[in-house]
Amino acid sequence: MRLFGRKDEQLFVLFKESAQVVVRGGEILQSVVNDYTDLDIKMAKLTAMEHEGDRIIQDLVRRLNTSFILPFDREDAFRLVQKLSTTLDYITGIIDRMILYKAGQPDEMVKEMVQILIETLNDLNQAFNLLDKVEKNKKEILEYCEQIRQLERKQDNLYRNGLAALFEQVDDPVSIIKWREVYEHIEMAEDYAEDLSELIRNICVKYS
Repeated sequence: MRLFGRKDEQLFVLFKESAQVVVRGGEILQSVVNDYTDLDIKMAKLTAMEHEGDRIIQDLVRRLNTSFILPFDREDAFRLVQKLSTTLDYITGIIDRMILYKAGQPDEMVKEMVQILIETLNDLNQAFNLLDKVEKNKKEILEYCEQIRQLERKQDNLYRNGLAALFEQVDDPVSIIKWREVYEHIEMAEDYAEDLSELIRNICVKYS
C-alpha cells in the first residue's frame, strides 16, 4: 500500500525536507562541540537553518490544514510536525546555551552525548525517507525505530553519568548550572527524536 497519492506527494517531500533540516542542525551542533572556534560563523549557519526549518514547518501546517487527502490521520501528521519542530528547537537550544552562557570548551561527555544524538537523527531521517511506501519498507523502518530506542537508552545512561561526574568533579556552581542545562537539552532533543520514532512506528502498525 502506498500512503501518498499524487495530491499528497508534495506533503511528503516537505516531511523529508523538515527531517533533513533537523539533521543539519545536529551537524552544526557537532561542529561546535568538536571544534569550538568560529562560533559567529556557526551561529549564522544555525540561524539560516532555523529560518529554513520554520518555513518548511509553516508550509507543512498550511498543507495539512487545506488538504482533503492526507497520507495518514490528520492528528498523526500534526504530531509529526510538532515533534520535528520541537526537536529542532532543542538542538538550537543546546548551541545557544553553550555560546551565550560562555560555557567553554565542551568536554568528552558532551561530545559523546552529541554523537549519540547525531546517530539518532540520521536513523530518524532514514525512517522518514522510507515512510511513503510503508508496507514495502515496514521492516526496515521498524529496524531504524528500534535502533533509535536503543540509542535513547544509551543516552539516558550518559546523561545520568554526566550529571554525577559534573557534581563530583566541578567545583564552580555557575559552571555546574551551565553544563547541566546543556546536558538536559541534549537529553531532551534525544527524547523528542525518540518520540518521533514511536510515532513512525505507530504509523507503520496502522497503515501496513
